[in-house]
Amino acid sequence: MPTPPPEPSGRLDQLKAALAAASAAADLKARGRFLVLTHRGPDPDALGACEGLRQLLNEGMGYEPVVATLGEIHRAENIALVEELELDLEDYDSIDHSRFAGVLLVDTQPEFGHTVVPDDLPVVAVFDHHVKPTTEPEASVPVAFSDVRLKVGATSSMIQGYLEEAGLEADSTTASALFCGVRYDTADLSRNATPVDEDAYLKTFQNADRGAIARIAHPPLPLNYYSELSGALSCARRHGPLVLALMGQVENPASVAEMADLFLRMEGCSWALVGAGYGDEYVLSLRTDPAFGRAYPLMERVLDGQGSFGGHGHIAGGRIFLSDAGESTVRATEREIRTHALALLGSKGEDGIPEEGRPLTS
Repeated sequence: MPTPPPEPSGRLDQLKAALAAASAAADLKARGRFLVLTHRGPDPDALGACEGLRQLLNEGMGYEPVVATLGEIHRAENIALVEELELDLEDYDSIDHSRFAGVLLVDTQPEFGHTVVPDDLPVVAVFDHHVKPTTEPEASVPVAFSDVRLKVGATSSMIQGYLEEAGLEADSTTASALFCGVRYDTADLSRNATPVDEDAYLKTFQNADRGAIARIAHPPLPLNYYSELSGALSCARRHGPLVLALMGQVENPASVAEMADLFLRMEGCSWALVGAGYGDEYVLSLRTDPAFGRAYPLMERVLDGQGSFGGHGHIAGGRIFLSDAGESTVRATEREIRTHALALLGSKGEDGIPEEGRPLTS
């Protein structure tokens, strides 16, 4: 028996009111047009939620949305998602802001350090499920409508709910993108999943392109994936329940998250912290298993007031802006991170492993 649509929450009417007010206040050429943005280097949840919002604004409300991204997309699965579904993404750097009545932020919030918010456009709406970093300043721009649900596993699940409340059925492209968003942020409903996520997962899969989903899950991997895998295995150290891999400089920043996912699967590993320099940033990914606890507060303590970070449940990511991309700067940053991470364990791991840790490979 099909699941009935969700009861009206009132959020859709509030969103409609915020959009209508922003459109009415805009210049004539910008009325009815909105810019949809997410964080740098968007992941499947960000891309899926943007695509769902595109359909909601266009078909459900008669607006003209433009989805724009900032920063390269690196991870093979994310590139495959964009290419397989032929997502229409504009380059943020080439956007003429005067064309739009306002901005909608998806899978992020204005105060997050990995997000650029135009200072010449109002932020009309925010949709997110991440904890707000305590070290970030408050946003200077007011938000007309905000839907931040910290317990929901994926922003894509939230947007699927809006489509249902608007009486819309996701088309194949949108359903595929939303499904991938829910799938990857909840690890197929095994991590941080709520009934909202379960409902979205099942309903989007019904209309999704299953061939495309399979190809997205198993994309071709670039050669540098294997070289950076080798480097990560060589530098990784085991400190009791922690696997720590600080990789120096990398060609592909997506390898940081990929290696964190891989190391967490190691028998006896309760949390994994991986970092690497890329350009003028040092990128970090932290993962914890369900029994160990939340990743977000651990990342906050590892950074110790530096950089920016975000996370939810058992996943956290951070970045530190470097004064330069030199090897000495990267290594100095890694020494600080290592000190802060090991301080969470004490000078030795719980099984008495010395501070230098145990190599994973001989």
